[in-house]
Amino acid sequence: MAESIEPRSMELRAFAEQVLFAESLEEKLALPAGMITDECPGRALLTPESPGRPQTLRMAPRGERAELPPERDLEKDGPRAVLLHFFANHELLATELMALAILKFPDAPPRFRRALLQTMKEEQVHTRLYMERMARCGLTFGDLPVNGFFWRHVADMESPMDYVSRLSLTFEQANLDYARHYSATLGRMGDADSAALLDRIYKDEIGHVGVGLHWFRKWKQGDQSDWEAWRRVLRFPMNPARARGAGAFNAEGRRRSGLDEEFIKSLEVFSKSRGRSPDVYLFNPGAETCAATRNAAAAQMEKVSSALARDLDLLPLLLCSPEDVVLVQRLPSAEHLRELKRAGIAPAEFELLQQGRVAGDSPLRKRSARSLKPWGWSADSASVLSALEGSRESIVWNDAVRGLYAKSAAAALLAGLSAEMPDAAVLAGRVAQSAAEVATAISHWRGMGFSAAALKAPWGLAGRSMMRLDAEPNPKQQEWIEGILLSQGALVVEPWLERAADFSAHYDVSADGGVKLRGMVRLFNDTAGRFIACAASRNFSRLLTPEVARALHACGAQEFYRDVLPQRLAALIRGSGFRGWLGVDAFLHREKSGTLRIRPVVEINPRCTMGRVTLEARRLISPESPAAWRIFYQKHVKGAGCAGLPEFAAQLHRQYPVACDETGRLRHGAVCITDPATASDFLGVLFAGSAAEMAIVDTSAVFSSIFPAPPGISSRTIFHNPPRNTK
Repeated sequence: MAESIEPRSMELRAFAEQVLFAESLEEKLALPAGMITDECPGRALLTPESPGRPQTLRMAPRGERAELPPERDLEKDGPRAVLLHFFANHELLATELMALAILKFPDAPPRFRRALLQTMKEEQVHTRLYMERMARCGLTFGDLPVNGFFWRHVADMESPMDYVSRLSLTFEQANLDYARHYSATLGRMGDADSAALLDRIYKDEIGHVGVGLHWFRKWKQGDQSDWEAWRRVLRFPMNPARARGAGAFNAEGRRRSGLDEEFIKSLEVFSKSRGRSPDVYLFNPGAETCAATRNAAAAQMEKVSSALARDLDLLPLLLCSPEDVVLVQRLPSAEHLRELKRAGIAPAEFELLQQGRVAGDSPLRKRSARSLKPWGWSADSASVLSALEGSRESIVWNDAVRGLYAKSAAAALLAGLSAEMPDAAVLAGRVAQSAAEVATAISHWRGMGFSAAALKAPWGLAGRSMMRLDAEPNPKQQEWIEGILLSQGALVVEPWLERAADFSAHYDVSADGGVKLRGMVRLFNDTAGRFIACAASRNFSRLLTPEVARALHACGAQEFYRDVLPQRLAALIRGSGFRGWLGVDAFLHREKSGTLRIRPVVEINPRCTMGRVTLEARRLISPESPAAWRIFYQKHVKGAGCAGLPEFAAQLHRQYPVACDETGRLRHGAVCITDPATASDFLGVLFAGSAAEMAIVDTSAVFSSIFPAPPGISSRTIFHNPPRNTK
């Protein structure tokens, strides 16, 4: 009787070389016939430019690829075969990358190398199964161009930790979504065989992610969470967004692989660009203070500005896209980001500032930023953003930009409108540079019949750094006047006018200095001009009473803000290099006769404003639903009888529950953009639908004491011709 011949053993290195370099699929996907030993791991392999492959499966140049078929077409054999072709290439790439890891890291722990071997053999089987299934649908592997995306992003791995972070915890984790989603999709379309294949691969991928996670935890720093360690080890352009696939986020599969809840929740809400370079946003509400002093740290020393910067640092989410980066002082919780997503507000990528600066080892410093978008260009934003060496844009900060912030610039612009609006231009503020000039300016307005004057510091925030003077200044007022003259060099003196309706016009300033109207917003201020709230609607006229609408029409406001003012603004900013957001505050005032007159330029804001935020938030809201924005603080909390901001926010949510339309946009309700759990002083809230009116005037028993109506405003005069179905 002939003796049976035992299959000869094979070294792991030789088997990995066969898988990586073979140029036929038969050899590349052949499972070892005998035992695999790892007694001669050899020297570390230098990464080859590409793996060996048959000519038909060579990686196509970037940009040359087959298109993934839409899901509605997957009931047909042809599109289904294309989908399977995509997945087969992914499995083949994973097989080759595992072979590469075996060859690149001969000194890795033996158990890790054996785990790589086992996973690699399973990927070989997956590739063959896909090939067999697509052949039944009429397609041969290699009939379509294949890309080398996985190879480009993993092959330069520098350590076993790098390998498990990129392949196991990123691309294989994404397959937990892809495989389950397409298994269910093909099952619904009647292709039970393809559905079963994807379900088998899904179950194997759970194990693959689990193996990678096991080794990742062995190698990461012990004091770091899995999520923190993984984020730190991933290098641009790799990022956590790559670990999510098509369809619903599969938390169950991730739990089965061993990932913890913090990791799963953080990944679910993580956002980062998969394509274009990001815009980088920074909320620096103390821009005026820093502009006035030329001191980058000035706003940090001012209690209100520093508290706003901390509590409202998520405000740019209403301006940016999910592909952008928002610089924050505290990372928002995953729970809060999920609340925002449920309201149709997608998160962005967050970069945690270290003591107000981009960390020295942050990858953001070297990334290519498409544009830099601080709340306002000033000494502070210039200091923070100058660290981003990869930005395609220069820093927009100089004395000319500083001058745009000054109230004197608005006064000069208004005075120059004597041809277009003589009645308004005659009331332009007078710039006084000494106490004597202040007194002369006050006398001028009294001589024109005004009983009170408004004194404004050149650099100051809405309603702050402003004083009403009804008589000769008392010692305290005189001290204030002299203090502003000493610190800022001037005061702007205007007549005190009876405001009837506040609004603002918002412009985009391009890199070449062009100025274009973006839209208009209704503002609600108190009698001292301090901000209360703002509202935006698809039609600005819906925000106006009939009397106000008639007055604006009579003075040609629409044409003025669309055609005239952009030219004047362009002339004002020419040569400064300024670009980005620009807003102009204005109001209607009532004369003694009762006639409404326009003050078309009150302030120029060479920065973002709460009005601009409200205008941009309209893209997140159903077209027929108005929007409102309001900032609450501790006075409101106490007035509502709440223990703190979290309880106040919960009360708001109960009063105005969130509802989205069929497109996922916010239709009604109150959404806290600030995370109430971490806020100390302020809570920024976006309102939509009928709740937007209540943000201005709430007549309910719960909130009537804390939502005071602006002068002359009642709950029936905020929105006119309200849309249907906003509740």
